[in-house]
Amino acid sequence: MEEQKQGLELIKILEALDHYIEKKVALKSNLKPLDSYESESTNEIHTALSKAQGEFPPIGYNRENPYFKNKYADFDSIVRTIRPLLSKHGLSVTQQTVINAQGIVILKTKLRHMSGQWIETQTRITPTKTDMQSYGSTLSYMKRYSYMALLNITTTDEGEFEEIELNHFAKTVGGKSAYQIITSEQLEELQYELDGYKDITEKILQAYNITKLADMPKEKYLASIKRIKEIKQASKTI
Repeated sequence: MEEQKQGLELIKILEALDHYIEKKVALKSNLKPLDSYESESTNEIHTALSKAQGEFPPIGYNRENPYFKNKYADFDSIVRTIRPLLSKHGLSVTQQTVINAQGIVILKTKLRHMSGQWIETQTRITPTKTDMQSYGSTLSYMKRYSYMALLNITTTDEGEFEEIELNHFAKTVGGKSAYQIITSEQLEELQYELDGYKDITEKILQAYNITKLADMPKEKYLASIKRIKEIKQASKTI
């Protein structure tokens, strides 16, 4: 009789435990994982951003790339144009660099709303060299495109050079390269033309924000060869 009583009590305990586990599982299934790149709620910031984007004016170019002779809108002109419209709708943007557990420098660009809601994008900073000038150049470059990507800003000067920069930006943040790189034969031709012209090589790497000539976009090969020869010829006449 005592054994039967203990058996019934054990059954009740097991049933209670099963019920508890079922409740926990049900509760967990209803919880949505938080996106680490945005706040838990984003309804107000999405509404504000939608209104602000509807008022963004066209942004024209104000600078020229000395190597490719392409014009573009610099970061200062973009921010000066967009900031008043963001402020009007209770929005602001902050950008800061942090070092993650792997020692990689990360640029965090965060869009904030007066409600406390936010949306963020994170980009690795990968300079072509280890000196401060290269780091500063890469940081400025990525701040510009992180800002543009987060707010979905376009400029009226999106020519060939702008397209190449955006392709490299997609590659830098972890996506697949949106363009084809030069062939081994084209690389050999570039190296032949640049032999003894380290300064021109550095200009090319900085212009494309690449670490080696082998990463040059294939569609820019002919233009680059032409420009290299022009610079070499000009240097001979000086």
